[in-house]
Amino acid sequence: ILRVLGENAIAVRTKAMKCLSEVVAVDPSILARPDMQRGVHGRLMDNSTSVREAAVELLGRFVLCRPQLAEQYYDMLIERIL
Repeated sequence: ILRVLGENAIAVRTKAMKCLSEVVAVDPSILARPDMQRGVHGRLMDNSTSVREAAVELLGRFVLCRPQLAEQYYDMLIERIL
């Protein structure tokens, strides 16, 4: 999934984020991995609105139920807000 997040096609990146969201639904601790953090961060800054929305949705679903993830993703979320 992480490799596909770098594809050129917007639809592919969006679907990859949605797939990642389904994986995280089974194991939210996967978001704590550094490679996942880099992947999500890259999609938060994506040129495509749909990809950015999928990334924000992913974090919104899981950061609230795992407060330690909020600390890890705080800087990324603030950067996205600004």
